[in-house]
Amino acid sequence: MIFKGCADYQSLSEYTSQYLLDVIRAKPTATICLATGGSPALAYSLFVEQVKRQQLDASHVTFVKLDEWAGVPLNAPGTCETFLRQHLLTPLGIDENHYISFDTEGSAEHACEQVTHQIRQRGGLDLCLLGLGKNGHLGLNEPAKSLEPFTHVAQLDERTQGHAMLKALSAPVTQGVTLGLKEILAAKAILFLVTGEGKQQAFSEFLTRKVSTQLPASFLWLHQHVTCLYDESVC
Repeated sequence: MIFKGCADYQSLSEYTSQYLLDVIRAKPTATICLATGGSPALAYSLFVEQVKRQQLDASHVTFVKLDEWAGVPLNAPGTCETFLRQHLLTPLGIDENHYISFDTEGSAEHACEQVTHQIRQRGGLDLCLLGLGKNGHLGLNEPAKSLEPFTHVAQLDERTQGHAMLKALSAPVTQGVTLGLKEILAAKAILFLVTGEGKQQAFSEFLTRKVSTQLPASFLWLHQHVTCLYDESVC
């Protein structure tokens, strides 16, 4: 695992943006899985800005949504769908054929099967961009006595139910859908972002290098190509 300390959120976001640009230059048909939320938000804005400024062709890249809340209309404020469309897909004009998303308005189990199938059709993920949850989760792989390895419907941890994105919703959300650790760890490369308040304890536990189902992020130690960017101003 490669660690890179960044002075602040701005520099972490700039590095992330450049990393994405480099991946697409190296492989214009890359399949890239994207997390949502505060950790990557600025990076996506900078990435879009640079794609346009440099006239980089991103039309052949396939973007994959990492996870989604269950039981919520996809176009509602606070969904991962709305986030990605606003921050990246719409500004870049990404075609629907180059976007893999959980359609949670139907059967959540069927949505998981479809996403798994579509990723497999494209030969797997070239890059998975992840953020560290305050409770140590990856996507919506939540701390538990045991973990589901495959893409699945997840019961949300109490701390996740208080996620900032969910504050925009009128009703409580207790479930989500997410890529499983098997799909995440099968990615050719992983970019792991650690930034934001309240994550110091989870990051400290991560740095012990002990793998535990109570800290799903610790499974990244089993991957051979992880770059961990951490914000020195909060970690």
